[in-house]
Amino acid sequence: MRLSGKIALITGSSSGIGEAIARGFSTEGAKCIITYKDKKTNAEKIADEINADLCLQLDVANRLSIKSVFEKIKSTYGKLDILVNNAGINRTADFDKQTEEEWIEVIDINLSGPFRCIQESLSVISDGGKIINIGSLSAEYGGPRTPSYACAKMGLTALTHNAARFLGDRNICVNTLSPGVVGNEFTEKTMDPKVKIKALDLMLIKRFARVEEMVGGAIFLASDEASYMTAQTLSINGGAWVRA
Repeated sequence: MRLSGKIALITGSSSGIGEAIARGFSTEGAKCIITYKDKKTNAEKIADEINADLCLQLDVANRLSIKSVFEKIKSTYGKLDILVNNAGINRTADFDKQTEEEWIEVIDINLSGPFRCIQESLSVISDGGKIINIGSLSAEYGGPRTPSYACAKMGLTALTHNAARFLGDRNICVNTLSPGVVGNEFTEKTMDPKVKIKALDLMLIKRFARVEEMVGGAIFLASDEASYMTAQTLSINGGAWVRA
C-alpha cells in the first residue's frame, strides 16, 4: 500500500473532497485524522468506518483550535507525515455584489487557514513529509461569480510556492491539487444554470467532476512517488484550462 504507516491530517474531512481523500488514504494504509467544524455526527461515522483513532473539531479560522489539534496529534502519534489543507467555504456573488464581510470570511478560511495550519504543523511534520493544498479551477479562471474564493485560491498557489521554498531543506514537498467544478449539492444550490452551461462549455470532458476523481491525484502527491515534486499545481478539471 502506497501510504502504509503514514499519519495524515485532512482538514474539513467530514464531507465532500476531504471525506473522499480520507477514505482513499485509508485504503492505501494511512492512519487518518478526521476533522470537522460542525458536522460532528458525519465525521464520527467516517472515522468509525475507516478505523481512525482521532476525530477532532477544527476551526481553521481559530489559531487556538489549530494548536489544540496539532498538540493532540503530537501526543498520540509523535509525528505527522501528510497535511491536506482542504477546509474551505465559498460565498457566491457577482463582483459588484460581494460584501466586505463575505470577502474577509472567505479569505480568512481559504487562505489564512492553510497558512495557520502549515505554521502549526512545523514542529510535528516529519522531514520528507507532504503538504497538499486544495486549490480550485476558479483561481485559474478568475471566478466567474466567486471573487473572494478565486482570489483566495490563487493566493493559495503563492502560499504553496513560498512554503515549498521554506521547507525544501527538510525535503517536505508542498503542492496544490486543483479540482475543477465538482458536481455536488453545493454546486446545485449555488451555481446559476447559465453559469453551469458556460462552465461545461469550457470542458473537454463534458460533465462535472466526482469527488472520487480527486483521490488518485491526492494519493500520488502524498506518496513517495512524488518525492521530487514540489511547488507544483496538479489540475484535475476535465481539460477546462486548455479549452480555447
